Amino acid sequence: MKKLLTSDVYQVRSSYMLDLIGYKTVLQLYQPLIGMEATALYLTLNSELDQMTLTKSPSLISRLCKLSGFSLNSLQESFDKLEAVGLVCSYVKQTNDNRYLFDLKMPLSPQEFINHQILNRLLKDRLKDEYEKTIAIFQTYNVNLNDYQEMTASFTDVFEIHHHEKNILKEKKYKQKTHNSIENSYDLTLFYQGIENLQLSKKMFDQEDEKIIQQLGILYHINALDMQDLVKQSMIENHLNSRLLAQNCRNYYDLKMPEKFTEVFHKQSPLLQSEKQGESSLQKHIYYLENISPYDLLKDKTGGKEPLKRDLQVVESVLTTLQLEPGVVNVLIETTLQKCNQSLPKNFIEALGSQWKRKKIKTVQEAIEEGKAYLKYQNQQHHDWDDFTKDIQIVSQEKSTADNIDEDALAMLEKYD
Repeated sequence: MKKLLTSDVYQVRSSYMLDLIGYKTVLQLYQPLIGMEATALYLTLNSELDQMTLTKSPSLISRLCKLSGFSLNSLQESFDKLEAVGLVCSYVKQTNDNRYLFDLKMPLSPQEFINHQILNRLLKDRLKDEYEKTIAIFQTYNVNLNDYQEMTASFTDVFEIHHHEKNILKEKKYKQKTHNSIENSYDLTLFYQGIENLQLSKKMFDQEDEKIIQQLGILYHINALDMQDLVKQSMIENHLNSRLLAQNCRNYYDLKMPEKFTEVFHKQSPLLQSEKQGESSLQKHIYYLENISPYDLLKDKTGGKEPLKRDLQVVESVLTTLQLEPGVVNVLIETTLQKCNQSLPKNFIEALGSQWKRKKIKTVQEAIEEGKAYLKYQNQQHHDWDDFTKDIQIVSQEKSTADNIDEDALAMLEKYD
């Protein structure tokens, strides 16, 4: 890195937010190698990232000095150490005042770090007799299950799916069986019997493919033999196309249920619903979103008229592809409508939904907080930037309202993403 000056401009970006495991990895495994100052700098840069865009608006290097209490020399040394162990990639655009782009990288997972021939060896040399104790922090506790009998209920033991009824998901009386996930209640044994006749083999399908087949089989009440034909129709170059399979399964159900095809966007999960309605307006709205299906929400938004088929397809895609809770999808719909002038652009809602999926948003309240933070950010960001920041800007989710980012910096970063 070039010699830093307090008048230089810097911007920070990252591909992922630092999670708890990453935080512990930096402190326990990286810190003994790079020291406390470099570690503090890395965590400081991460703390400045905006949670929605994973970028930071441009600032002066003098800000970093004030935040960290480091001199320019200490700051320079800390960046060098972070770059050496792969936690930061630095880029510079030389103008009247140098403009730096610091791309934060995720730390190696504990297992990857331990398997790294260089870093792990250096850690052993540095920690000596404390090495084993440090590594033990990341070990999981294994229980011998030989003396236990599993009694976990399966999804179909507890619930029944009724597409053509108002309440799509109904609880039923059940006895606990030895299943441990929703998918396991759809047996693939019969599915794999005879697929050779369709020029298919079990080797063509990985665990993710099997999971999708099982989920769609349960959702649309498709038996194993019919599923064989649908999977055959959904193969592209000997690989299963999950989107095409979902479409074929919907078409199959449409044919088999001529009385009325009630799509998956009619469902609402009872698992995350509040037991009673609160008194505040927020609590009432949360209760409303928890107890209405995405279909009925869209109908309410159009004044009781049938929603557009295009909007229903967009919502159905989010439900089936991202597998977000229907209540969370309701908040996603409201956020998108408010941001996009009462329309539901497919690319926007899928991008925002993917971000919520990565952040493990599971409840309506969590989704509302995320939606408020996003809308607040979009309304306030960029208004008070100084003139010197105009060449380096943050990328927005949507092209129609996006600001221009530093194209030179992006070009450098594309090969690392």
